[in-house]
Amino acid sequence: MESSPLVSVVIPNYNYGRYLAQAIESVLGQSYPNVEVLVVDDGSMDDSSAVLQRYAHRVRWFQQQRQGVSAARNCGIRESRGEFIAFLDADDVWHPQKLARQMAQITHPAIGLVCCGLQCIDTEGRLLGISVAGRSGNVLKEIALLRWPGAPGLGSTAVIRKACFDRIGMFDVELSTSADWDLWRRLSCHYDTAMVHESLVSYRVHHVSMHRNVDLFKCDMLRAFTRMFADPDAAEIHPLRRQCYGHLYLVLSGSYFHAGQWGKSLAYALRSLLIWPPSLLYLLTFPIRRLRHLEATRIGDRASHLLFPRGSERVSPHQS
Repeated sequence: MESSPLVSVVIPNYNYGRYLAQAIESVLGQSYPNVEVLVVDDGSMDDSSAVLQRYAHRVRWFQQQRQGVSAARNCGIRESRGEFIAFLDADDVWHPQKLARQMAQITHPAIGLVCCGLQCIDTEGRLLGISVAGRSGNVLKEIALLRWPGAPGLGSTAVIRKACFDRIGMFDVELSTSADWDLWRRLSCHYDTAMVHESLVSYRVHHVSMHRNVDLFKCDMLRAFTRMFADPDAAEIHPLRRQCYGHLYLVLSGSYFHAGQWGKSLAYALRSLLIWPPSLLYLLTFPIRRLRHLEATRIGDRASHLLFPRGSERVSPHQS
């Protein structure tokens, strides 16, 4: 019987000692038989070291001075031994069948990325909502237009062929909240994506520093968009420049709205209309969507609040 390929699981950590053991245990408890765990501690100042000492013989542990989540993930990629790389943020949790379900989908070399659905939980582990949407195949256009539902929280759902990094490079350390999006965009220029429509990750939502986070997200996404439209590998997207920016400005408008920054919300709504007039229909139907969102929030389903990207709602301390 052919052996299962090794999957290297990279866990970046910064001051998440209170969640770290749960994350590690969720990997060690996978039904998939061939896994190595690499934790990259990004200069934590809490009890993370004490937690890691308990797993000294079960995980490979690396420490670095504070450099950010992208640098920590890149360290894990370089130190990995597996044919496939998976990522798990230290405050998130995998379900036991996650890797087994995903590895069953990697059936062709054209598939570079496999992701899965997730459930959103709060800091205490209470369920907020579930998302299992996302299309398989060539998703470059959907990613560029910010329409691919697989984007929120995808860092903890992704399994990637290690060979892909030789072709597209690793995470961009100059980006923070949009580093995930930027990597998935570059990956989708060359590879197909497979989607497992099951909730296999518990993604922890932290409602902190929203004012700062939206501004950071804006700067990051504008920088990532500039690179996308200068990238010859994304040539098929270049004719959609105005539409892509129109959609980005709508996302920024909505993010600022949720942050209570009405002036910036209005400014980006107007910018969206100027560069992509069809945005008017979306804006005119906003009151209906807002009422639906409030009703969803009232009954406890907050998954709709994570429209796109995690950066506008949650920036982990190791991402800021």
